[in-house]
Amino acid sequence: LGLSTSLIAGACVNFSCAGAAWIVAREEGWKSGPDTEAKSKSPVQPVEYDRFLLLIYGVTGFCGLALELLWTRALILLLNNTTYAFSLVLSVFLLGTAAGAAIASRLKPAKREDAFLLLGAMMAGVGVLSLGSAVALAFNQPVMELLSGAPGKGWLAAAIPGGKPMASALVFALLVITPCTALLGACFPLAAGLYLTGNEKAGGDLGRLYAVNVAGCVLGSLTAGYFLVPILGIRSSMILLAALAAGAGILLAFRRAAGEASKLAWATGAAALPFLVYIGLTPDVAYLLSVQKLDQGAEVEYYEEGPSATVLVSRNDTDLSVGRKPIKRIWINGDPIAGTFREALQLERLQAHIPLLLHPAPKTGLVICFGTGATAGAALLHGLDSVIAVDISKEVFNAGPYFSDGNLGVSSSPKLVMVEEDGRNYLKTTRRKFDFISTEPPPPSNAGIVSLYTEEFYRLAKGRLAPGGVLSQWIPLHHLSEEDFKSLVAAFKAVFPKGAMWYTKWDAIMIGAEDGGELDYRLLHGAFEIPAVAGSLNEIGIYDTFQLLSNHMMGPGALSKYVENIPPLVDDEPVVEFSAPRLGEDGVKVKGSNLAGMLLFRRPPKMANAIESQQDALLRAFDSQTEFFHGQVAKSEGARGQAAEHFENALNINSGNSEAEYALLSLNLETLFGAMETADPALILKMLERTEALDRRGLFTPQIKFLKGTLLSKTGESYLAERELSEAVRLDGEYMMAVASLGGLYASKLGRPRKAMEMYKKALALNPSKEERRALEEAINMLSQQ
Repeated sequence: LGLSTSLIAGACVNFSCAGAAWIVAREEGWKSGPDTEAKSKSPVQPVEYDRFLLLIYGVTGFCGLALELLWTRALILLLNNTTYAFSLVLSVFLLGTAAGAAIASRLKPAKREDAFLLLGAMMAGVGVLSLGSAVALAFNQPVMELLSGAPGKGWLAAAIPGGKPMASALVFALLVITPCTALLGACFPLAAGLYLTGNEKAGGDLGRLYAVNVAGCVLGSLTAGYFLVPILGIRSSMILLAALAAGAGILLAFRRAAGEASKLAWATGAAALPFLVYIGLTPDVAYLLSVQKLDQGAEVEYYEEGPSATVLVSRNDTDLSVGRKPIKRIWINGDPIAGTFREALQLERLQAHIPLLLHPAPKTGLVICFGTGATAGAALLHGLDSVIAVDISKEVFNAGPYFSDGNLGVSSSPKLVMVEEDGRNYLKTTRRKFDFISTEPPPPSNAGIVSLYTEEFYRLAKGRLAPGGVLSQWIPLHHLSEEDFKSLVAAFKAVFPKGAMWYTKWDAIMIGAEDGGELDYRLLHGAFEIPAVAGSLNEIGIYDTFQLLSNHMMGPGALSKYVENIPPLVDDEPVVEFSAPRLGEDGVKVKGSNLAGMLLFRRPPKMANAIESQQDALLRAFDSQTEFFHGQVAKSEGARGQAAEHFENALNINSGNSEAEYALLSLNLETLFGAMETADPALILKMLERTEALDRRGLFTPQIKFLKGTLLSKTGESYLAERELSEAVRLDGEYMMAVASLGGLYASKLGRPRKAMEMYKKALALNPSKEERRALEEAINMLSQQ
């Protein structure tokens, strides 16, 4: 229906309810009881309201909404950060509250003191069960595995967006949240029974009771979001709220049923104690939920919970990255948003380099969504006077220094201005104009993000461009159906009719400018004459102008045909936010089919100020890159052999295609490392020699030397193995596996225990994993005993 029509529909339902109430109220005899008229004529007696009860019931509202916020912040780390995750938590919360109220309304305590004691017990139970929910969240993995195999899950998975994971999460959320919310709901009829003074005042009494509860709800959500989570974290906030709920309940019971209240206090403490002990001995539940998503062996370098996001920086040491540089990522609310490994840096830096190379004299820049800071860092290489970076979470800015290698130390640059603000609101309120604007928000499948991908957003951004200004926008290919992806592109095209699409990794970079026809070869070639810009491009595998231009996917004409008859995404119908999460487990797989669809419309760019030989070189690079893209599609579909053929064809067309070279090297190394323990060493050595010949730029030399030394050791050529492993260690002194393997070679085959001991101790100092450390210590002990 769209947002506007949905709001109108909701208003119509409310008007219908109001009309029905008005009609009923006009009918005679609608009030129950024969003595209603007599009572209405009798004088109103003054009533002393129980203000203490009113205050305590306000506490239930405070705790209820504060807990809902904490549960939501925890569960979106377990689920994907989608609108369905928020809907799921809210639905379960309301369902439990309604069920608890319905059950409690049938309870009829014999005495008023019993009613006070029962209400106090319910509130104390909220405290205990909220602690239990924190413990249950920590045990989510075994419970979710159990639920995933439960009978009757098929129909539920088919009915729920996101498939089996979301179905399991729904059942898990019901188990974790419902008991506590049921007690929260039960408090309402019990409090109403104690507070109401009679039928004549029932409406006013209930209104007063409900108003206090709502005021507590508002205060609870604000306090939890803006103070408790940033200051205490989710775990400590849950403990505080549990203590508040239980304390309020016990205090209420003591007021009217002191004898039984002491028993309630002891029972509450005994029930809460095991939960408190477990919570005290384990890390924050949000931290546990965040860490369990990381790859095996990952280390956490930074973690912080803020009002709008939980931010984590992870580091993975791997043999499969160029120069064995660690793979570092920033995670926001459980999603890996950006990183500083080669593929991620390509996108983040080209988001700045491409538009700034198309502008003859840029001076001011705006980066919406800071991420790792790599885009802002690349922008400052072009001589800008200033770059304003806008992000809604200051915790993201705080993580910037952990990516200094990738963002070129931008966090400490005096030319960078950090603004903690929503990007769209910033565009609405600023009066500044910018030569360059880059927007790189999280994927539109994330809740609340789609407003940074709509036609209205682009019109707003276009209004903040200075004359001749250029805008770049990231659009991912993953977690988007082809129709959804095209609607995002169509929204951009509606505002920038001369816009173009560039491509890198698995992402499109939309470039919007008033003049988007021909590309100026001299302007683009000039980038490689600026040492800082050339160095930045070389780090991401772009060594010349033709390799840069080969990432051009479509110009204005081809782009028009690509999105022909596709309605653009608009604010009032943000359908992608709802359709994208429905892809569930297939969300990553669709990127290959999306790329295949784009390649049907791919055309070489029109280029000005280029001689014929340069035009020929461009076409050769363009055709080679197209073949490389077909290899990417094949790899995405699991056809690794076919992918390798495409990469080799790309190199045959253009031997300088660094992307195809890198892709083929990575594919070979993945195969080699995977086959080390099972395949014939002689066969692997042959493949390794071909890989070594392919690595002309020395991207993976230490890894290749390590593999070669390990294989030679297995074939009995110990002295050749020593030479290769020693070379790997010389090239990369922090290569722990190479150092440890060299130590093992000295100990087992070369008879040099002192040298082996030296290598083992050096390996221990290179931050091995727990298993590797244990193995090294055992090896050292064995040598010591000889």
